[in-house]
Amino acid sequence: MLKLFRRKKKEEEVVEKEEEEEVEESEVEAESGESKEEDEDIIMKINERLNEIENRLPRIDISISNLKKEIDGLKDNIQKLEESLKDMMALYEVVSAQINPFVGQSKVTAISVERLNEMEKKVNSMEDIIRDIRLDLRFLFRNMVNVREIVNEVIYEEVISLE
Repeated sequence: MLKLFRRKKKEEEVVEKEEEEEVEESEVEAESGESKEEDEDIIMKINERLNEIENRLPRIDISISNLKKEIDGLKDNIQKLEESLKDMMALYEVVSAQINPFVGQSKVTAISVERLNEMEKKVNSMEDIIRDIRLDLRFLFRNMVNVREIVNEVIYEEVISLE
């Protein structure tokens, strides 16, 4: 009888173990189902974030190109300011050298004087050109010269010379 009792006990233990294994498998399946849902949620969130980033990229590129253009413009403005400051300093040195008798002529003031002299020559030559243009225009309008006739004659002479 003891053997029978032991056998029954072993069979009950085997049945309990099988039930426990089934319960554990169902729990694992439930956990894996939950983890799959969590994984899908995470993947969806990541995809949404990637889409947002992809949508922002063109705007960011445009912003970067606009900033580069602005930086280039600022560089040009700074360069112009530097040139203006150099010219102002040269003018200051020339004026201070003319007013202050104790200041000798340095290399910088000599270069500045040369620049000013060159600028003065250019201004004078431009004034001469403008004066000549004015005189030519006065002559044309006073004598009522027909510019079209002159142009036609020159073209006609060129055509004849080519033949």
